[in-house]
Amino acid sequence: GSPHPQPAARPAPQTPSPAPVRALPQPRQGAMLACRLHTHPGAGGATPRVKVELALGSNPAARAHMAELARDPPSYMHPDVEWVPEDDVTKPYTAEAIVTVDGPAGSVYAHLPYRVQLSFFHTYPTMPPVVRFASIIYHPQIEEGGLVEDVFYDALEWSRKPNRHAKHVLSLVHQMLVEPLPGGLPLPRRVLSRIQQLQLRRARTICGYEPLHPPLFAQKPVLTAEWLDADLLAATRSRDEARMRALLTEVSPGVYSFRMATPAFCEAFLEEMAHFEASGLPKARPNSMNRYGVIVNEIGMERLVDVLQQEIICPLAELLYSEVKGCLSLDHHHTFMVEYQEGQDLGLDMHHDDSEVTLNLCLGREFTGAGLRFCGVFGEPTYRKFSYQYKHIPGQAVLHLGRQRHGADDIASGERMNLIVWNKSSSLRAVLPNERPAHGKVPPDEVCLSYTHDNDYEAFKPLPPGVLSRKERIAAAGGA
Repeated sequence: GSPHPQPAARPAPQTPSPAPVRALPQPRQGAMLACRLHTHPGAGGATPRVKVELALGSNPAARAHMAELARDPPSYMHPDVEWVPEDDVTKPYTAEAIVTVDGPAGSVYAHLPYRVQLSFFHTYPTMPPVVRFASIIYHPQIEEGGLVEDVFYDALEWSRKPNRHAKHVLSLVHQMLVEPLPGGLPLPRRVLSRIQQLQLRRARTICGYEPLHPPLFAQKPVLTAEWLDADLLAATRSRDEARMRALLTEVSPGVYSFRMATPAFCEAFLEEMAHFEASGLPKARPNSMNRYGVIVNEIGMERLVDVLQQEIICPLAELLYSEVKGCLSLDHHHTFMVEYQEGQDLGLDMHHDDSEVTLNLCLGREFTGAGLRFCGVFGEPTYRKFSYQYKHIPGQAVLHLGRQRHGADDIASGERMNLIVWNKSSSLRAVLPNERPAHGKVPPDEVCLSYTHDNDYEAFKPLPPGVLSRKERIAAAGGA
């Protein structure tokens, strides 16, 4: 077995993580920036959901060490320690704590705070904690989902007894943000430059944007009935299964709709997106298929969605899907707003998502058409068999497995804007094998075919006007 602690995290995402390197190129002159984060307390100004506890609960050694850190934190660490509620700790860990560290001055990680999760085994301090960045970060030694690579545990030198303390772990976390740790294979300079550019662009955007609605950007957001359905909030916070199920409608096997957001939240969110578009700050397309929209994680709203994931999505997903074991096993997300209207994206070809569980919330506005068609689940024979036609209603959300095939019908009039949360699990991605298609011998329903993803599309129906054949796409991309 590996000498390093293994996360309890399908092996990596679709895009492989970069390998370890020795040094990043220095940022060009003027690349650093001053940043004033938005410290609005959130709607209602209440305290954060996760209570700070330093002495009680399981794994007393870990809690004692973290208490020492909190009493005398290093200059780069915020004094608060957030303990994950024991019922939500991901197995096989016995305690999980989240601390916040500031990016080192003069580095590409300066000006932003980073939440770092330490997951402790019952054998701590004999075994080191598993370290995961719970904030989005671009770094050559941090994988998608935030797990640090093995080079971190090599440098930790945990076999030396003086190093067996959480303060040493945090010190090394800080050091890897100053410069990548020694060891591992070198990366091409162009790859290192790209990583640096992504991190700098993220920092410039977050620091340079002045929000219209600061509570959406709070570092400690608090969800209230001003934003979200009061019955939904009460049910998910209480983890009452009967109350949660009473609010859900299973429109198709594994696909659930429910009332989620208030008109005030939807309108504020749409106003914020329009305000960001007018700012002229750079933005990336939401994913490989949607051309119009905004990645909200990249403009400073990551913490809002973190809390939505913890308080609303995780309790529902744990209740509904056997894959989700432990509420907070959904531990990171890719969140974006998409828009459909004439002259832009009209609809979306059939596909399934790069997520474990997807939340799709309709924000508005007025539109006709633009329904959502659901088919089967990848890995099952019915993957390309039609199951349900869903009609979007502003404020209403639909929840489904990421492996569920779906596609958006063309919009007929107006504009539709939706908030999409791809909920991901670092623990599931480490242990689940890649599933193989099981639908090849089952005749597909034509509405479930994908001209983007299905090699046999043209065997069943002609391509839509203007769409290149698979052979033409490969040729255009320079493939064989």
